[in-house]
Amino acid sequence: GVPLVAHTLRALAAAGCTRAVVVTGHAADRVEAVASEELADTLPLTFVRQDPPRGTGDAVARALSAIEEDSGTVLIVNGDLPLLREQTLRAMVEAHHGAAAAMTILSLTREDPTGYGRLLHDDHGHITGVVEERDATVREKEIDIVNGGLYAVELAALRPALTDWCAREEERIAAGRPGPAEIYFPPVIGPIAAAGGLVLDHPLPPADEDDLQQVNDRRELAQAAAILRDRLVAEHLAAGVTVVDPAQTWIECEVTIGADTTIHPGSIVRRGVVVGEECEVGPNAHLREGTVLADDVKIGNYVEVKKSRIGRGTRAKHLTYLGDGEIGERVNIGAGTVLANYDGERKSTTVIEDDAFIGSGTIIIAPARIGAGARTAAGAVVTRGSEIPPGSTVLGVPGRVRQVPTEG
Repeated sequence: GVPLVAHTLRALAAAGCTRAVVVTGHAADRVEAVASEELADTLPLTFVRQDPPRGTGDAVARALSAIEEDSGTVLIVNGDLPLLREQTLRAMVEAHHGAAAAMTILSLTREDPTGYGRLLHDDHGHITGVVEERDATVREKEIDIVNGGLYAVELAALRPALTDWCAREEERIAAGRPGPAEIYFPPVIGPIAAAGGLVLDHPLPPADEDDLQQVNDRRELAQAAAILRDRLVAEHLAAGVTVVDPAQTWIECEVTIGADTTIHPGSIVRRGVVVGEECEVGPNAHLREGTVLADDVKIGNYVEVKKSRIGRGTRAKHLTYLGDGEIGERVNIGAGTVLANYDGERKSTTVIEDDAFIGSGTIIIAPARIGAGARTAAGAVVTRGSEIPPGSTVLGVPGRVRQVPTEG
């Protein structure tokens, strides 16, 4: 329910970052617009373009050009880490500051380190550099402590080392000497250490390695989404929500669900939905953006609710679309009911007041209002602009009101 870059930026904000410099390239306008919208009130953003893409070292150099300070701690983080959590970042920064390090690298211990850059340590456990797979000796390839790709680094140590490294790489590339066509960041680790800066690695616990799940293709996108779904469902379960089958339930970010509510298999609950206590959702229900369910609401099989507020004790159990509705308490919504909210140009609201009874197959064309205690007969079509009086009954196509005497 949240764009990739927004997940990463939110983790940075939650970890205590005061601002972020976002380096963009492909589809930069779209990425910048989305990031700005998502983080408008959370984290000040500065955007720097990298076009064409020239590697991670060049990206960091461009980001530094937007930072005026000469001192302070910066975090260097990939933008496609939707599973990265604030506690991972906080732990790394606390270790970095606690050791008064010039640079701290988030590290992993891998049983099979193939493909990762190996971290080289001296006899004191301090990092002296990193060697990539292609350049590693047979002995270095046996090292199982690898570079996780996240860094906390002091600006005073980073600027001179990176400036010198980028200048040398620019000269190499211009001269056509052997080597990659891009400027990578990990080789900067060695010069920072050689200049006397303390470089440490901060081990990421194996249980948290999902935090570094990158998204390079649609397969990895699906994998990351499934992991995040599992995390979110676990949070709801811990809060007293019953999710009958987590593997068949899709709950997005920023969803509120009250205790003792049950979510049945096949249900989808989109970002921003609010569900009260002791509700029942599904199976195979779809709650879309703007939906708010009060306590003791039941939304059943193949019911879709979009941008509707539904009052306490209301039931919509079967095969129904409720779009742009303001529905009161103790309302019964019969099977096959449709709130027809869109006329091809604009969307309008339907109001159904307390204790109304909506018969099966009813179509209500918005805007319309169904009064308190009113009823619609099965198959009735309530036309646009209708104001159905309280206690009355609507039947037929188009719907017509038949007044029903009330008791007393």
